[in-house]
Amino acid sequence: MSTTPDTTATVGAATPDAAADYAAAGYTGGLEPGARPALIIVDPVVAYIDTTCGLYAGVEKPVEQMKVLAEGARAAGVPVFITTVLLAADGSDAGVFFRKVPALAAFLPDSPYSAFIDGLAPLPGDTLITKQYPSAFFGTSLASNLVARGIDTAVIAGLSTSGCVRASAIDAMQNGFIPIIVEDAVGDRLPEVHAANIFDLGMKTGEIYSTALVLAYWQSL
Repeated sequence: MSTTPDTTATVGAATPDAAADYAAAGYTGGLEPGARPALIIVDPVVAYIDTTCGLYAGVEKPVEQMKVLAEGARAAGVPVFITTVLLAADGSDAGVFFRKVPALAAFLPDSPYSAFIDGLAPLPGDTLITKQYPSAFFGTSLASNLVARGIDTAVIAGLSTSGCVRASAIDAMQNGFIPIIVEDAVGDRLPEVHAANIFDLGMKTGEIYSTALVLAYWQSL
């Protein structure tokens, strides 16, 4: 795979002048995906596609791409990790995060919104990661699980781009995994917020791929 960043994604998320400005400042590195990837699907839960929930984000199209990725990963023998948020009845285990975002009540016990979207629940052989904070890595066994399996590359899909996806991508990088953020398989409630975060992640944190490019990468291994 080429180490050249996906410029269609980065320029599409900002003006060409912005991309040129970042390049002039030295944001020009590229990361080569490794030989041992894993797919991490962040919080593919009903809250984001049910219009009766305050967290509804209109992300039905990215959700369909997540399903394509999950199927492709399993077919290619790529480990699949799926995260969910589950909070204590009073939200206390999410601390300040719960106080800042009361909409997280969608993840209290017995909430219908915390269920997995059809087609995105973990299957036998997948790994479920339960978290209380944005990052899939924070306070979970994800990093040690990836290390134990010899994983070097974290292909990240899920919801939402500016929140849990972004936090997970940054922590992937900080834990030494090459982050690949799948632009058409992540989403946010506002297109401009999604675009800005894709641009920034592509400049500072990881590589921006499409679903098609990820599938081609897996098939090349």
